[in-house]
Amino acid sequence: MTASTGIRGGFARSVATTAACNVATAVASGVAGILIARALGPSLRGEYAAIMAWFAVVLVVGQLGQTAATTYFVARVPDRARDYLATSRNLMVASGSVTLLAGIACAPLLAPEDDTVVLAYRLMFATCLASFAGAGYVFALHAARLPRWNLVRIMQPLAFLAVVGVLHLSDELDLLTVAAALSATVVAQSILAYVLCRGLGLTGGRSESALAAPMCRYGLSQLAGSVPAAITARLDQIVLSFLAASAALGNYAVAVSLTAIAVPLVAAFGNVAFPRLASRVGAASRLDAMQRQTLLASAAVGVVVTVPLVVLAPTLIPALFGPGYAEAIRLLWLLAPGGVLLACAQVGADLLRGHGRPLDVAQAQWIAAIVMIVLLVALVPTWGAMGAAVASSAAAATALLLMLRSLARNSSAAEPELATTELTRRTR
Repeated sequence: MTASTGIRGGFARSVATTAACNVATAVASGVAGILIARALGPSLRGEYAAIMAWFAVVLVVGQLGQTAATTYFVARVPDRARDYLATSRNLMVASGSVTLLAGIACAPLLAPEDDTVVLAYRLMFATCLASFAGAGYVFALHAARLPRWNLVRIMQPLAFLAVVGVLHLSDELDLLTVAAALSATVVAQSILAYVLCRGLGLTGGRSESALAAPMCRYGLSQLAGSVPAAITARLDQIVLSFLAASAALGNYAVAVSLTAIAVPLVAAFGNVAFPRLASRVGAASRLDAMQRQTLLASAAVGVVVTVPLVVLAPTLIPALFGPGYAEAIRLLWLLAPGGVLLACAQVGADLLRGHGRPLDVAQAQWIAAIVMIVLLVALVPTWGAMGAAVASSAAAATALLLMLRSLARNSSAAEPELATTELTRRTR
């Protein structure tokens, strides 16, 4: 295969299967979201959106960037994969335990007037611990066996949809049962990931402080980018949870979920490219061609998927969610450009991580987060959810442009600065 073939062959097949998994995951989550929205109504759907927004933020911060670090080091140093996995697992379990205790104590501050919502928040924090415990196994599979990683990822949303469907049919679908369903399926996902890793001989390693140092450096660099990424992805909903009516947040959450439809297809390119770039398997020219074509293909797919959605929104949203979500149509029109840009920025971030440059991702995401914060402060008090939509799209555009600039500066032929000395010493 020559460099001009780029993402053909094995890479293209991996992208196709990963995209299919991503789409199935998104469809399952989307159908579950529709059932939840219909059962809870706009107000409680807003409370659920706030809980899930906090859930996403806590996962990003509490995992300490070890999900990406696990993928990177297992791909980069396969001979020490078991030890790197054991090290990342112990780091995340310790962090998850602290997160759980802090979350239980802080939950009443997030919903001071509703005991039911407080209990839902506490279930969410317990779910975080289960997710942390299994995350190392999940992302070791990302580097070692992509098909098994896809299997683990698709299991949780499919199981969640099945449980939500049963609860809906039995008229038992409420805020607490939804939170319990999420917790149970995340636990099941972690168990499956462990079993699959054990089958590949990835378990039984030793956690070592010498390995923790490079993993923490990479992970903290990743975290430095993940925190602002979570801000740009969720801060708009968190701000609206305080400044807007629950029904307005419910409409906004529906619009955001629809603009994310392109993400599963687009993200597949970055999902496959990340461990390939980290492993440095293949000529530098081929990897460079793969990177260029990955970026172009991700942008094309994002546009092709989003444009019909924008056109069909006036018919699609009332039909799927009911008349109470009419305001989501205008919000979707404002959020759609940002949805495409955000998906492409995720691909750019994966490419930079594969080069061992998570700090470049962090720089782009922090600048984008600052843009979002400034625009939220300026626009939300006057425009409400519409202002939040404008801020979200502007932040996504900023992140993508900065990542493209970083990628242009870095060739896959260049050895990443991060952890080079440690990796060289340990692979001799």
